[in-house]
Amino acid sequence: MAWTTPKTWTGGAGVYLLSTDLNTHVRDNLEFLKTNIDLEAAAALTIATGAVTATQAYHKLAGEGAAADDLDTISGGSEGDVLFIRPNGQAITLKDGTGNLDLNGDILLNSDDDHIALIYGSDSAWHPVAAPRTAMTFMVNNFLCPAPGTDWTPCATGATLAAEKSAKKCWMPLDFLKIGDIVVSYKLVGDVIEAATATLDCKLVQINKADPLTTTDITDGAISQITADGNFDSAANPTDTTVATDKQYNLELLGTTGAGDTINVAGAEILIYRLA
Repeated sequence: MAWTTPKTWTGGAGVYLLSTDLNTHVRDNLEFLKTNIDLEAAAALTIATGAVTATQAYHKLAGEGAAADDLDTISGGSEGDVLFIRPNGQAITLKDGTGNLDLNGDILLNSDDDHIALIYGSDSAWHPVAAPRTAMTFMVNNFLCPAPGTDWTPCATGATLAAEKSAKKCWMPLDFLKIGDIVVSYKLVGDVIEAATATLDCKLVQINKADPLTTTDITDGAISQITADGNFDSAANPTDTTVATDKQYNLELLGTTGAGDTINVAGAEILIYRLA
């Protein structure tokens, strides 16, 4: 049984209602609605300054300027409304708590196949019914140090590189990742005591199954080199990387210290999107 566009009767008084018309346009459509959800085709909306206004139950969203965009606010809702949305050519991130979206974390719609269902609550906010991905931030403070006590050395505050060390490496495994996660960004946190010429680099590295194993530096996955004395909170925004089978991921640290220098890395904060 399929939905039939309801008939409009015209002609004023005395128009006969035929049983065939009533069965097709009323009875059969009511039966259809009892067992199906059938929405109109997605209507296009373009985000403007983080906001859109819903006009029906199913929308496809384009970013402002035809670029990836953030969505903060959806106007046009009332309690009990259900809304389905998907991207329309650009990745869209629904921002939790910035406007009237209460999502328990940002939600990424990365492709036109990604959909989210929202319901409008009594608190005048949209809440997710079902979502493809949720933003999560993980704290990483586990270090692989090849020569502890000589080069990078684990300590209570993370890992430390003492004075007069040249181009010494250690690694922070991202062992919390699951296949399908998308690594979006990270921040490296720590402190430099600089008396001479300390430098610290960090990059996101993918380890590939091969014989022998190979590594790939993730595009834009490196922080700006740290050279100044004082604490740091240095961010990188790598090209979104989807975690795949037969691959592992870590942050690679490279430090150099002069006389009287010390570098201490406390850890990193990794932002990912995870399939719901």
